[in-house]
Amino acid sequence: MQIELKDIKAGELEQEYSCTVDDFPQLQDFIAAGEVKFYPPLEFKLRLQQTGKFVEVDGRLDAVIGLKCGRCLGSYDLPLAENFAFTFVPQPKTTEFVEEVELEAAELDLTTYKDEILDLQDPLQEQLLMAIPISPICCEECLGLCPECGVNMNITRCDCVKKIFNNKFNILSELNLKKS
Repeated sequence: MQIELKDIKAGELEQEYSCTVDDFPQLQDFIAAGEVKFYPPLEFKLRLQQTGKFVEVDGRLDAVIGLKCGRCLGSYDLPLAENFAFTFVPQPKTTEFVEEVELEAAELDLTTYKDEILDLQDPLQEQLLMAIPISPICCEECLGLCPECGVNMNITRCDCVKKIFNNKFNILSELNLKKS
């Protein structure tokens, strides 16, 4: 997934990629951990616009992933439809060691390229990883698991009695504070 700068005719290029999980090596860690499944195809629609040495990339990711709900532990599929943007800039020619550099907010969306070739693999992989929810929930109405017996409350109701939480501050509710 590389594009040469010379291929961006008249400063603009539209490109579509239909990928599989094998095209993105870092995704293998998530798959091996059983955290997520990626169903083919992973589709990217990109519009590249060159201004001088800068290349703006606007894109859209369309994919379907399989997750486990954080409440009920049930498996479900989640369609992803995410828009994104990032900018390619030339890699600095100096390789001098700089101790600490504070990045500005505008610099955080920058990706470097060298030898007039844009490598899209890492930035597209980042966009895919950022689209995965941190706390996946199958639906807002999900009741989760019973904390006592572990039954899925979406499927079955249980007769467990909820234990009263021992709140040490309950004693304060008995205080009678009067204004004098």
